[in-house]
Amino acid sequence: MIYWDHYYSGILLANLLIVIALFAMLRFFSGVVTHVDASKELFVKDNPAFGIGLAGATFAITIMLSGTLFGNPSADFMTSISYVAIFGIIGILLMGLTRLIFTKITFPKIAITDEIIAGNKAVAIADAGNVIAAAIIIRAIMIWITDFSFQGIMSLLIAFVIAQVILTSMTILRKKRFHRFFKGGILREEFQKGNIAVALRYSGQKIGTAFAISMATQLVPYEGIGAMSIYLSWAIASVIMIVVWKVLCFVAEKLIVRNVDVNEELIDQQNSALGLLQAVIYMSMGILLTSI
Repeated sequence: MIYWDHYYSGILLANLLIVIALFAMLRFFSGVVTHVDASKELFVKDNPAFGIGLAGATFAITIMLSGTLFGNPSADFMTSISYVAIFGIIGILLMGLTRLIFTKITFPKIAITDEIIAGNKAVAIADAGNVIAAAIIIRAIMIWITDFSFQGIMSLLIAFVIAQVILTSMTILRKKRFHRFFKGGILREEFQKGNIAVALRYSGQKIGTAFAISMATQLVPYEGIGAMSIYLSWAIASVIMIVVWKVLCFVAEKLIVRNVDVNEELIDQQNSALGLLQAVIYMSMGILLTSI
């Protein structure tokens, strides 16, 4: 009743063990890079902001690493486990690059680590949303790539760069729209003031956008790095899916959040309930879009 192939199952088990090993190294690796004692922040200072940030990063890495398990188990043993190990390490490095882009380009005037260490939960939520969004896209790209080769690695890097350009551009547009819609409000300042409602809304938008971008991998067939037109098609499909996602979000918000002064609720009252509701709407529309 149960089919069991020793060779095939052995490869899957080896792949899983490699992923678990990479996952287990994350806490030590993050501590070395950020020069922060995780145990002190979690168990001595009881810092909830640090817990949110670490939990978000942990969940994001889990999402990303699950994409490496889609390596080709029909290949020989060493090729298959090499795929998982190499792509897993590259994925972790790309996650680090994502955070660097967030701190140096998207919000250069926010000292992310310092704010989190100081207990700013809003910044921690925004940071967590950023890395989770990146993980969703990296996972989709890893599954999209069908070959383990130098070309496959280059395809991962090129697609990641395209996705980051789109994500960062969308965030910059959101910052400008936030300034107009919320009567001169500045998104960065709301994070620094600890506005959890705005941070939740922002994270939901970012993750929803990531789901929309990942949908492009289902629409554009992978043909390898030789066909450069595939990346242009992938970028165009991503933008189209974002537009579709935004339309779905607009309709959903009109149906669910009616006759509400969003400006007063989010900025003046810092209504976390509304921020969370909007975040769930954005993420839900993204998930439904990828399920089509």
